[in-house]
Amino acid sequence: MGILSCLPALPALLLPLTAASQAFPAKPLRVVSNSASGSPGDIALRLVAPRISASVGQPVVVETKAGGGGQIAAQDVLRANPDGYALMYSTNMIVTSKYLLKSVTVDVLRDFAPVSMAARVTNLLAVHNAVPANSLREFIDYARRNPGKVSFSSNGIGSSLHLQWIGFMQASGTDLLHIPYGSGNEGLRNNDFLTGRITATLIPYSSIRPALEARQVKILAVLSDARYRRLPEMPAVSEAIPDYPFTLGFWGFFAPGATPASIVTRLSDEIQKGFRDSDIVTKLEALDTEPKTNTPQEFTAQLKSFEANVIALVKAANLTPQ
Repeated sequence: MGILSCLPALPALLLPLTAASQAFPAKPLRVVSNSASGSPGDIALRLVAPRISASVGQPVVVETKAGGGGQIAAQDVLRANPDGYALMYSTNMIVTSKYLLKSVTVDVLRDFAPVSMAARVTNLLAVHNAVPANSLREFIDYARRNPGKVSFSSNGIGSSLHLQWIGFMQASGTDLLHIPYGSGNEGLRNNDFLTGRITATLIPYSSIRPALEARQVKILAVLSDARYRRLPEMPAVSEAIPDYPFTLGFWGFFAPGATPASIVTRLSDEIQKGFRDSDIVTKLEALDTEPKTNTPQEFTAQLKSFEANVIALVKAANLTPQ
């Protein structure tokens, strides 16, 4: 009888939580990003932040804290209250780095609530003109004849570019030399490729177009399972390497793991709405960046699939955390 008499009080106890969810957001939102300033992902975030702000009626403040395999941004957000007011905006490095860097302690699927993917970038596989290859097949043959001599760059160990090159080497039977750069050194990385210090790179069309028109470099393939709309004559890498294991790079939003599901859903809805804005879509497409949003459930499933591919790549390459 005593227990039953308490039951009518339960709805009253839940009222504060319900009211809080309905009132969200009641103050500015803070987005901590590990995407390097000026990168396509950073631009995408800064384009969409004002749209989200206008929709929710609160400022959206972006803070860049790159480096550490995504740990700096992740730890910052995990120290905040799990109330939806602090979000992490991350490259997929937050998933991959724990398998390649000793210092990583964050497990994104354990510690965070995935909110929504944000965008993906289309990369081209390009080589310097000094490379005697005019097709992807010729490049693979050349690399096989010169193991360890053909260099490629990435924006850090554990980054999406690093994993994409690992997949390329495994699927093509090549042994290339990895030259990692810091996540904030895109300019230096690209310049070293254009001057021939680096043999090959994965790079968006918009970043390489001037050098391509000046005939400094050659594009051999699109890193995709389909041809690229801006270069329809260029083959997809899957046409030469059918077994290429795709671990395409992306950016996404994450909330601390204990954030209420209703707030995570609200945030996801707002992010998806922001990236559907036609002006944002047009500006991102000019940067070879594709808006790619989804629900928290869909994003979680994609992250699990992505992580499984990463684990397989790391194991096959016999890589150990450094």
